[in-house]
Amino acid sequence: MKKYERIYREILIGVLNKKERFSQLELSKKCYVSLGLVNKILKRLKEMGAVEIFPMQFRVIDASKILFEWATNRSINKEISEKYCINLETTEIEKSSPFILTAYSAWRLASKSVPFEYSNVYIYVSKEQKEFLKTWLKDKPLIKGKENVFVLITEDKHLIENSKGKIASIPQIFVDIYSLWGMESKYFITDILEKYPIFRVGVE
Repeated sequence: MKKYERIYREILIGVLNKKERFSQLELSKKCYVSLGLVNKILKRLKEMGAVEIFPMQFRVIDASKILFEWATNRSINKEISEKYCINLETTEIEKSSPFILTAYSAWRLASKSVPFEYSNVYIYVSKEQKEFLKTWLKDKPLIKGKENVFVLITEDKHLIENSKGKIASIPQIFVDIYSLWGMESKYFITDILEKYPIFRVGVE
């Protein structure tokens, strides 16, 4: 995952928490990135009409522009490290996973909503958990067939710190689903935007 994605994530989490002003320095520290990168990204967002910049501070004008800028440039499939076919029901896989869930599984757990049937489970596993992943897989019924579990090995501390339990943050869930193919993606995106109108285009 690109470092700039942490900045988008932090800003959008702040928007959900109704934060009105952001500090460039605070953003740099929370996202573990340089102040130079923060200012570079903010310049791009200002040109898009997404933020208004003040000395040492900025505010979000249009959260939807930030979300969709991130989503259209996100490619979750390029980050898949491992994939498996586990012969279990989707909900059983999700229940047994000790790792951070994203995409469809995460939205189901976060919202208690299933807008469309799905069968693929996407999980973030920190680099430190790679051996634990092997242990977790040992007692799973792995078979040959169409993969249904997709593993993303990550070193993104900001992603891990901003996940609640084993559920990724709402902005992360959105952009991950947005980058996936399939009919289910469209239904899930619509459901998220209905529940979070702040992210809908044209809504202030």
